[in-house]
Amino acid sequence: RYPIDEAPISLSMNWEGKDDQPTYWAVEELNLQKAFERQVRPRIEERQHFSIFGLAPIPLLVRLGTLFTDKIASDVYQLQREPEQTWQWRSELRIADYIIERPSAFEHPPVLIISLSAAIARKRVTSVLGGNASIWEIKIDEPNNDFMKAKNQLSKFRQVMRRLMAQIVEKHGNHVPLRIFPAMPVATAVELG
Repeated sequence: RYPIDEAPISLSMNWEGKDDQPTYWAVEELNLQKAFERQVRPRIEERQHFSIFGLAPIPLLVRLGTLFTDKIASDVYQLQREPEQTWQWRSELRIADYIIERPSAFEHPPVLIISLSAAIARKRVTSVLGGNASIWEIKIDEPNNDFMKAKNQLSKFRQVMRRLMAQIVEKHGNHVPLRIFPAMPVATAVELG
């Protein structure tokens, strides 16, 4: 994989709004979509391969993943912070055991908690949505910011998430919105999308 241009495509956030403002996420999503259509779509049509290095809020990285889909040739990278900062994947490493917790009943709208880089307390979900949620969770034994170090670990995440999403659709249907509460590495956020 060699760069086509010296300058990478940068899909940056464009304004200085705060994420607690009502319009923040809608404006940033629109900015991302427009930049994607203008800068990336023409290269997709040329069948170029993409290397994705994401640093942004998790919701925008998930949205970026939905724009790329799994049909576009791309590799997603994770910033490694320890022992030194690099974007380079390590050799194959032990894959984390993903733990899936399913709800006891499925009559309420589904919610997915992703506790990979930090644990998300169920109180956070119920404080926002009340008690009317069927909570699914994917987690690892010791959530931390630096567990995603190798490409095979990201591949395993994709496989587990595909199966989990299929189970959620099977239990709740394909037309029910899924609310997601994520604490996850940036590469997994793009892959989730």
